[in-house]
Amino acid sequence: MEIDLQTAIVVFTGWLLGGFASGVSGLGAMMLALPILSMKLSAQNAILTCCLVAFPCCLQLAWNYRKNIHWPDLKPLWLACIPGCLLGTLVLTVAPPALLELGIGILIAIFIAVQLSAKKTRTPLKSTILSLSIAGAGSGFTGSAVSIVGVPMGIFVLLAHWDKDRARGTMSMFFMLSTLITVCSQWAAGLYSMYLLHISLIGILGCLIGQDAGYRVGRHLHQRTFVIFVLSFLSCAAAVLCYKGIVGLRALTAG
Repeated sequence: MEIDLQTAIVVFTGWLLGGFASGVSGLGAMMLALPILSMKLSAQNAILTCCLVAFPCCLQLAWNYRKNIHWPDLKPLWLACIPGCLLGTLVLTVAPPALLELGIGILIAIFIAVQLSAKKTRTPLKSTILSLSIAGAGSGFTGSAVSIVGVPMGIFVLLAHWDKDRARGTMSMFFMLSTLITVCSQWAAGLYSMYLLHISLIGILGCLIGQDAGYRVGRHLHQRTFVIFVLSFLSCAAAVLCYKGIVGLRALTAG
């Protein structure tokens, strides 16, 4: 199957914008790119393309912020991510995806409301093995269940009051490994084709350019602006999940 010019432009533009957001904040690339890619690709192809593009782009971002990676945080995050992925897959087999999307979306919305109403002097959450493991497991769970891996990490970063550079460096390394696990499992399942590989090359080019521009902007980002970026990402995630959940539940009840 040949790639038409319109599809190539849509994929490149979607990942250019997603890459820019990721370069600035370390979050939101797939969430921004996925709906744009869905304009020309099927839902499955759009998701698979995003997974293929995400790994090399996380690698670039990790390299850019390599001096700010906090390595002790990564071990509990990585180790907990795997059972989180398995649990998310297991729950997905017994619960309707729409119900999971709506439930997680509501929980995110409640968290955002609490964050906006809470006092700014609240005590930061300590980055212990337990708290990091919960964040890693949560990321694996939401990644498997609703295809949004960055939400639990975004929440953790806000609760722990991580510095923007530490957050972007550590999250990019964490997302790189979690994406690699996803890609390997999808590859083993035979889900990829030459068409998707060629489409992904276009997306990778757009993402690398976007992330480079975002990184240049992000270096001068104030901590308060970074927090606003993360809250905006979480707000978009909550809105998307609630919308998809409501639409999916309506379809189930109508059927």
